[in-house]
Order: sequence, then structure tokens, then C-alpha cells
Amino acid sequence: MSKSNKDIIIKRSHDRSKSFGINKEREFPKHIIKGLEFQHHLDENKELLDIADSIISQLLATVEKNGFVIVLTDSEACILKIVGDKETLKAAGDLNMVEGASMSESSIGTNAMGTAISEDASVQITAKEHFISAYHQWTCSATPIHYNQKIIGTLNLTGKADNVHPHTLGLVMAAVSAIENKLASNTILHELYASRQYAWAMMNNLAYGVFAIDLNDEIKWVNDSACRIINVRRKKLLDKAINEILPEWMKIKRIVLNDLSLLDQESYFGLPEIQENFLFNAYLIKNDEQEILGFLVTFRSLSRMLNLVKKYSGLHAYYNFKDIIARSPKTIKLIKYAQKVSNSPSTILITGESGTGKEVFAQAIHNASERHESAFVAINCGAISPTLIESEMFGYEEGAFTGARKGGCPGKFELANEGTIFLDEIGEMPLDMQVKLLRVLQEGTITRVGSQESKKIDVRVIAATNKDLEKEVDKGEFRLDLYYRLNVIPIHILALRERKEDIIPLARNFMASKGEKLNKPIPELTKDIEEKILNYPWYGNVRELENYIEKLVNLGDNNDFIDINDNEKQVTNSNTEILVAKELKSLDTVEKDTIILAIKELDGNITKVAKSLGIGRNTLYTKLKKYNIHL
Repeated sequence: MSKSNKDIIIKRSHDRSKSFGINKEREFPKHIIKGLEFQHHLDENKELLDIADSIISQLLATVEKNGFVIVLTDSEACILKIVGDKETLKAAGDLNMVEGASMSESSIGTNAMGTAISEDASVQITAKEHFISAYHQWTCSATPIHYNQKIIGTLNLTGKADNVHPHTLGLVMAAVSAIENKLASNTILHELYASRQYAWAMMNNLAYGVFAIDLNDEIKWVNDSACRIINVRRKKLLDKAINEILPEWMKIKRIVLNDLSLLDQESYFGLPEIQENFLFNAYLIKNDEQEILGFLVTFRSLSRMLNLVKKYSGLHAYYNFKDIIARSPKTIKLIKYAQKVSNSPSTILITGESGTGKEVFAQAIHNASERHESAFVAINCGAISPTLIESEMFGYEEGAFTGARKGGCPGKFELANEGTIFLDEIGEMPLDMQVKLLRVLQEGTITRVGSQESKKIDVRVIAATNKDLEKEVDKGEFRLDLYYRLNVIPIHILALRERKEDIIPLARNFMASKGEKLNKPIPELTKDIEEKILNYPWYGNVRELENYIEKLVNLGDNNDFIDINDNEKQVTNSNTEILVAKELKSLDTVEKDTIILAIKELDGNITKVAKSLGIGRNTLYTKLKKYNIHL
């Protein structure tokens, strides 16, 4: 610092000192903190004290023999530590220059420590440059200590005035530089440690396992989840060749090296106690120069992923037995029977006309079984193209056919593993698929399309049909062996007209639910309407009744009841259009007439006809052929 700059600093400091009203002849530090208060103050400045301690010791070894003391203060010029020559320490103590004393300008006027903080500059105050006369015997050299661009303290050398030398301030500045560098280094170390701890915590608490593998195919790092999933201790995995536990590693490595990454590849561990498959992802580890250092492999349980799919894909049953409206003795007896067989692993065949509630019963059976926490997967065998039904039911591998998803896709049986699969319209299943289904039921395994590997599954099968399967067997349309395999526990749901005691309770229940859904008042169900509802044959069963009630609620009190016994009119709803005949007809005749009517009303649009009838296009084509209906 030049002399002119120093003179300016000292003048400003003296001006400030005068404004504080300090007595130049008698003032010593006015404020000294002691005891617990001082200990608390030391605790607040612990990092500064710890870092400065070794540097102060090195500096002391250089200056102590020359009669100097070293003073460390906080950002307010409160002395945190003072060490050095014993004689000088005693003299300083006589002037209250002790630990806990405030050396600020407001306390004792111009002095190196207080002025260094006020001016944010290194400064040397000698003899009469001090504001108070008692300090004229000293030379003090102080430099502010910065951290994050803020002053956190000062380091000061105090000695006799006749020992003044500019190099003294240089020593202090060098020591402060060392302290600041160490503070910065400690911050970086803390940040690195914190980052490492965060990364470590994150990696070890991931839901999937992680391996880091070097170029020699050896495992160099494993997270906790990996050890937990495959039940192997970390020390038994480190430095182990990855292909000893992952037989398909070379295949995975080849894909990664060619494509740079591998996503959701199904594979397995070569460990006898691990019987399930996993989904593997693998990536290259590279440095800044894009040199390959190794591989990162992650894996997660396939069954766990399928459970997540089940959880968020609506693959669950909504209905319970308490949701089934039953007043007729026959229905009540049927429910008790179904409850009794719910927990059996045997296959169930539910028969009954369309609209009787076969899926409702299937869901209730699932929810009453020990499998209720697992998936309930429904598949309409008549609504899927014959060319796609196998991949839909059993899944497929990548590249199995044109358009096959990368990585393959599980089928409905895999999604239903440990749960229940509901095969609706089983009578519509093509004969070649019947053979494959029979094999699945007999062996308890499935094979994806395009794969040679069989997978063990544990699935409860419930099938349903509105057809007479015995007649279908006689016609050669359904395999006898599959019929017997499915019909282990038969459940037949009566048509609504055969259990009239259920009709009015069902109608009232639908009125309440439709009124709430449509936000409309519930119309009165008069005796006249009740009588007509009871006497109507309801060929569409519960579904037809539900749709009729929805129309009734929509029309409200202004509705004109449709004469449902009029064979010239239809009961129409969003899903079906069904011809109602005054005289009784066979179900096949009713179905044929309904199809012909739908084709006529919808101008032969097959998509609309199939949708209005609530069936798939392929099923419709089958029925057109069956009834010899030409467009």
C-alpha cells in the first residue's frame, strides 16, 4: 500500500473515531464477552478457527521470538484467539486486548483490525497512528479474511512499535491467503462429499439394480438394490466376471457396442435360486474424450413391471357379490354356489344369454378369491382378429411379425399371472387357437409368438359364452377336450325372464344410478310401468333393462312408455338394437333378425353394425356366414 493511500485510510478512520466520542487518553475496549456467551461465539466461528489454527501455528514459529502476538478476530473485530510472546501478551492484556474483546473502531478508534474491516483492506497501523494513546507503543498489521466474497474476520500481527517493517504486513497477507485457500478447498471438499453422499443415497435407493462393469467384463460397482434383488452380498460380486451370473452378457455387450444402448431386454440370471426373468438396460460409460471406460447395466424384475402395468391399466375387477341384485331364490342359490367355488383353482365356465351379467359374476368370483389383489384380465375372444388372437393372448417377441414392438410385448396371460383371466365369448375362438389354449391349461405355461422359450404361469381361468358349446362340439366348431377342460365348474346364469323377482329391484337400482350419473330426477315407476316391465320377455336381459331404464330417466316425467310388446317396434340404446317379437322365437332367429335389421338401418356399414350390436367385426362376419346373410 502506498503512503498516500495509507494516509487517506488513517484520516478516514480518525474521522470515524472522533464521531464515536472516544476518549483518546483513557479508552480501552468497552465490550468484552466472556463465559458461555464467548463459548457460543467460538462455536459460531468454529470452521474459521479450525482452519486458521495450523496456519497461525506456522506463522507463530516465525514471529514469536521477535516479540509479536497473533490475533484472529471475527467479522465484527471481536478477538477469537490471541497467541504469541508472553511479555507482549501480558502487555496486551493490561490494555484489555484479550479474547472476547471488541477491537472495532467504535470501541477503540483507529487500529489495524477494526480499520481493516471498515476499509476492507490490508493495513498497518504504527505508534501514533492509533487513535488511543495507550496503543502508541504498538505496531499492528491486519488483513481481512474473505469467504464467499464476505469478510468473516481478520488476522493481525501486533508487536512493539520499534519493530515496524513492511514485510510484517506481507506475512499476514500470505497467511490470510492460505486461510482463504483452505476455506475454499474445504468448501469444495464438502460439496464433493455431499454430492457423493447424494449420489450414493440415490443409487442405493433406486428400485432397480445397477452394475458398473469394466472393459474386462468384471463387476466394479454394485448398488444395494442389486444385492437385494438377487440376494448376493456385494463383496461376492465385486471383481467377479459378469458372465458368471449373467449368461447372456456377451449378447448384451454386443448390442450395446453396436447400438450404444440396450433398452428393456428380457433376460435372466444364471443363479439357481433366481427363477424369474428381468428387464435389462445397458449403456456405455465414456470419459470427456468419448473413450469407452466400461458399461452400466440396470435391471428390474419383469414380474414387478407387469404388476405396475396391471395396477395402472385398469386390469382389476370392480364388482363383488354384494353388487349383484338378487331377490329370486334361484339367483340367491347361484350366488352362494359361486361364492363357494370362488377360491378353487379350477376353471369355471359361465353360460347364459347375452346380457345376463356373466362378466359381473366373473369379477365377483375373482374378488372373493385369494387372488383378489392380483390382476383381473378380460379378453373378448370374438372381438379379436384370428390372426392376432395368439399374440394378444400369449404375447410376442421383438421381430415376431411386421409391426411387432421393439422389445416384444407380454400377452394377456402374462399380465394375469397370479390373478384371473376372463375369456369372454369363448365359443368364438378359432379352432387352431383352441388347441393352443388347451395346451396352456394342461401345462401351465405359455410361449410368446416368435419365441422357443416357455414361461410358467399361475392363472385362474374363467370362460364365458352365450352359445351351447355341446352343440358347437357336435357341429365341429368347438373341441370336446377343451370343453371338458373348461367346464370343470359350470355356472349357468338364468335369463332375466326366468327370474322375474329380480326385475323390479334391478330396475330401481338402475334408476338410482342413472339418475346420479345423468344428474336428473328419478321418475316414478308406476304400477302400470312395473307390470309392463315384469311381463316383457327382455331378450337382451339385464343389459337391455339397464338401457331401457336409462332412456326412462333421460325422458323423465314427460316420457311416453314404449309398448315393449309391440313386435313392430325396437328398444334402442347406445349399444344394441334388438327386434322384439310378440310371439316367442328361438335365440338364433332373434339374433339373425336383429343383424338383418341393423344392416338395413345402418346402410350396410359393417363397422357401425358391429358396434351397435356390441360385437367385433370378425364376430359379425362369422355370424353373417352362419345365417347366410348377404350384404
